[in-house]
Amino acid sequence: MNDLKARLTQDGGLTIYLFHGVIERQRHVVRNYTRKHLPAADFRSMLEEVGRAGRAMSMDDVVRICRSGEPFPRGAFAVTFDDGFENNLTVARPILNELGIPATVYVTSRFIDENGMSWIDRIEYAMEAVRSGVLQLPWAGEPTSFASAEEKIAILGNIRARVKSAPDLDVDAFVSDIFRQLDQEEVRSSGDQLDQKMTWRQVREWSADGFLIGGHSHTHAIMSFLSPANLGHEIDLSLTMLREKSGIVTPHYSYPEGLAHCYSEDVIRALMARGITCCPTAIDGVNRPGADPFHLRRVMVS
Repeated sequence: MNDLKARLTQDGGLTIYLFHGVIERQRHVVRNYTRKHLPAADFRSMLEEVGRAGRAMSMDDVVRICRSGEPFPRGAFAVTFDDGFENNLTVARPILNELGIPATVYVTSRFIDENGMSWIDRIEYAMEAVRSGVLQLPWAGEPTSFASAEEKIAILGNIRARVKSAPDLDVDAFVSDIFRQLDQEEVRSSGDQLDQKMTWRQVREWSADGFLIGGHSHTHAIMSFLSPANLGHEIDLSLTMLREKSGIVTPHYSYPEGLAHCYSEDVIRALMARGITCCPTAIDGVNRPGADPFHLRRVMVS
C-alpha cells in the first residue's frame, strides 16, 4: 500500500495524488491486479493519515497558487481521479465528505455517454474469463501461452507497456483480435464495479456536491499521437458533451495516460485555445512553487 504521507512536502511544494477507483472489496483474481481500484478501507486509511499530516487543496486552489508563484502551504496535497468511475461517487465520495477533503474527477466523455471501457480494461475482462489460452501478439515472434494468474498478469504487463508506446497501432482492432483469439464475445461495456462509469446525471451530482469535474478527452486516446484535426475533435467533443449533458463548463483537464510522450506543446496549445488552464500529467513527482499548471506531476496511488 502506498505511503501517501511520505510523499508530502514541507517546503512550499504540492503533492497531487492520482486515483482511479475505490471499491468495497476485490472480487477478481486477475482483474485489478494493479490496484487501480483501491479497497475502501485502504482508501480511507490512506486519506486519514495524509489528512492529519497535510493540508487538502482543490485544483482551483492549485491553479491560483501556481499562478501567484507563491509557496504552497506546508504539506499541501490535492486528490484527483481519472476516467469517471461510478465508484468515485458511490464509494469514495462519502469518505471524502467525512474527512473534508475536496477532489477532482477528470471524465472521459465517451466512457460516460456509453458506459464504455478502456482498451486495457476490456483485455483484462477477456483474460479473466478464460482459464488458459494462447495469444499471438503483433510484436512477438512466437505465440505466448498462459495457464495461471501469474502468466496472465505477465502478459498484461507486456501489453500495457507496448500499446502505450505504439502510435501506429490500431488499438481497437488489437483488442478485438484478443477477444477473437480467446474465443470470447467482445465486450465494450460492463456493469462490474471495475467498469461502471458515472452517468451524466451522476456527473452533475458530483459537481453539485462541491467537487470539481474536468475533461479527460472523448475516447481516452493518447493526445500526442493524434493529428491536429483529431486532437481538436477529441477536446472539443469532450468539452461540448460536458457542457450540454451536465451543464458544466470547466477549465480543468488531464492527459489520458499522462506520460511524458503522451502530451506535447502542441497539445497544450490546443487545450489553452479552448479555455483550459490546468492539465496535470501522470508523471511521478511533486511540484515546486510556480509550477506550470500544464506540467504538474502526480503520484499514482495503488
